Amino acid sequence: MRPYIPRYPPFTFGGLDNPTLEESRIVIIPVPFDSTASYRSGTRDGPESIIDASRYMELFDRETGWSPCEAGIHTAPGLEPSRGSVEQTLVRVRDAVTEVLAAGKFPVLLGGEHSITIGAVNAAADIWKDLHVVTLDAHCDLREEYEGSRHSHACTMRRVLDVARKVTGFGMRSCSEEEWDLIKEKGYEFYFWSEGDRTLSLRSLRKAIRAISRIGSPIYLTVDLDVLNPAELPAVGTPEPSGPSFDDILPLIRTIARRENLVGADLVELAPIAGETRSEFLAARLLYKIIAYRFNPGRAAEP
Repeated sequence: MRPYIPRYPPFTFGGLDNPTLEESRIVIIPVPFDSTASYRSGTRDGPESIIDASRYMELFDRETGWSPCEAGIHTAPGLEPSRGSVEQTLVRVRDAVTEVLAAGKFPVLLGGEHSITIGAVNAAADIWKDLHVVTLDAHCDLREEYEGSRHSHACTMRRVLDVARKVTGFGMRSCSEEEWDLIKEKGYEFYFWSEGDRTLSLRSLRKAIRAISRIGSPIYLTVDLDVLNPAELPAVGTPEPSGPSFDDILPLIRTIARRENLVGADLVELAPIAGETRSEFLAARLLYKIIAYRFNPGRAAEP
């Protein structure tokens, strides 16, 4: 008699029997890259950890009243970074996202460090010249260079502004003097989370929701997971005190992702902590929420 061997879910997002690219509307692109990490390394393990956690989450979304996996979610093989060249890695990211967009699909990158967003935004900006990037992050990432690199994760939004028409940010709690002066000089719409004053923070959230709801041009969404309070999601490369909770940020995610002009997204900066899994489960659920809102066929949600 053959021994019983339990059947585990496939190693794909949601544990799905991986549909083909042609059968899918969403393409997950894992990018295990963290060469410019400035504090805690390990974000290269983020994509694998998020995919692993997603295999055990419930695929029915009660809020929207459907199973978003019905839209077709294809998990692509992990993108191979270029060892020793951030720029070449970003070229590979750009090429991968360009291929997905050319096929008429919705790309979702799983990082990896935040610099991978530069490659993805360049691919989207090649198609949409009026691209608007929405960033959710504890940091502004507006440095011209950091530790000798113009493509560091600390420079992501500065490089994004080289090609995107506009950037709107929410959740920031930390910035350099250089970044603060640039925000005031340019009038960037960066909505900060105020440590120690929840009333001001929620007012900032409402302002961000109103600003984003008025965006008419194509939107690319990038979520640095350190935007969330580290008490709820501690496994990130550069945590910052305070910050919104999952429940706080969900209305903003809902506002962005329900719009048909959302053309791509990424989820970055998860650095798994051995023996602690709540962060990757939250990240997997957050990504699934983006898909649920973006591709909801209009079924009535439960009260």
